Amino acid sequence: MKQLIYHKYNILPDLLPITAGQKLTGVKILYPFYHTVSDTPLPHLGCLYKVRTTTEFIKDIDFFLKHFQPLTLNQLIGLVHENRQPEKPSFFLSFDDGLREFHDVIAPILLKKGVHATGFLNSAFIDNRDLFYRYKACLLLNEINTRPKNLLPAFKKWSAQKGHPSMAPEKFLMNLSFPDRLLLDELASVLGFDFQCFLKEQQPYLTTIQINSLISKGFTFGSHSINHPAFSHILPVEQIQQVTGSTLEIVKKFNLSYRTFSFPFTDYGIGHNFFVNINKAVNFDLTFGCAGMKTDMVKNHLQRIPVEEYNITAEKRIKRDYFYYLIKKLLNKNMLLRGE
Repeated sequence: MKQLIYHKYNILPDLLPITAGQKLTGVKILYPFYHTVSDTPLPHLGCLYKVRTTTEFIKDIDFFLKHFQPLTLNQLIGLVHENRQPEKPSFFLSFDDGLREFHDVIAPILLKKGVHATGFLNSAFIDNRDLFYRYKACLLLNEINTRPKNLLPAFKKWSAQKGHPSMAPEKFLMNLSFPDRLLLDELASVLGFDFQCFLKEQQPYLTTIQINSLISKGFTFGSHSINHPAFSHILPVEQIQQVTGSTLEIVKKFNLSYRTFSFPFTDYGIGHNFFVNINKAVNFDLTFGCAGMKTDMVKNHLQRIPVEEYNITAEKRIKRDYFYYLIKKLLNKNMLLRGE
């Protein structure tokens, strides 16, 4: 049902006016988030999702501003801690992974529009010290697709040695998980691709200087784990370290007066006691998931909307979210419950 509702060619949700969606759902704050915006191809992202162009992104922001008022992080923290709702429908904008375009492309647009945003950083990737394993997989797939005559035989020989003789490069690379990440470094060596050279030349991530510059302009930052694992693929003790370690490092490094965290991939399966434990260690102001338009039983844990998903405009995405919310409301399924 969800796939049908969010399909780009489904016109039924588009008939729902935004004002009607606001009124019928009673949802007062939206939490849209993106990763990046670029008018040039980004080979480390191309196989993961369609990156918004500046024109597309500006259209999205204009849509949000037409129907919602922007919130700063401090305003949002105040509302949540005081258990209040804003007087008018509002939105809180954020960006994951700490990519360079937040400084070069996105911030100038948002400053002109008068919109605040929070960036969530992976502490291991700041200053381009390392690279997210999914970005590594994308880069290698791009290399193979760009030079198939030279690289496809090498990939096939290597993958056969790993026990996958007939698997296509895309299927193999896109199915690798966090515990498999060392295979990507091994394959890069086989294909003659240098991740460190890519980091040095392309500078895909924000630097300390850029982050401090953005902070001076009013933007805020939180943590997004140390090196972006799926939490379902790591042990509970590692999950705690990924949250607390990255947050404490970023708070100290940038002298932040607030503590926020967004889960990499998803917070699905994370129990209530996990939030109790991380809040004992760090005392978070807010944490974030990405389950869409839902209410979470953890009061200071908010669910965001991944706008890039489904490759539709922000307006279509929000209308579909409202539509889906109303269907789930009939079934009383808009509260995200958590076990211990």
